[in-house]
Amino acid sequence: MTEAPAMPFFERAGKRPSAWRRARPRPPTAWSSAHAQPIEIVAPDRDSATLLLDYAAPLFPAEIVSGSTWIVRLLPRTGGAWVLELLSLVERWLESAALPRATVRCGGRTYLIRNSRGSS
Repeated sequence: MTEAPAMPFFERAGKRPSAWRRARPRPPTAWSSAHAQPIEIVAPDRDSATLLLDYAAPLFPAEIVSGSTWIVRLLPRTGGAWVLELLSLVERWLESAALPRATVRCGGRTYLIRNSRGSS
C-alpha cells in the first residue's frame, strides 16, 4: 500500500494586533482579594434586615448599619470559600423573605443577586 503525502500545516496570513496578543490585566474583584473587605447587603425593611442578620450571624461577623436604608454588613474570612456561603445565605434569605432580589456592595462595586425561585 502506498503512503499518502503529508499535508503541510497552514499558517495565518496576518497576525492579530499587538493589543490582542498581550493579556490585559483585569482589576481584582472583591471576591478574589486577599484582604477581607466588608460586604453590605441592602434590606428593604427592618424585619428583613433582622432575618438576614439571624441567618448571617453563624457564618460571618455581622451587624445592622444605621442610616437612611437598612444595611447588614458582613465581614468575610480571607480566601475564596466564603463566596459560596455568602451566595447560599443570600439565596436562603431571599426565599424566606419573599424578595425578588438583593443589592450587595463589596469593594466599591455593586452586585444584584436575583431570587432563583423568581418570586415577584
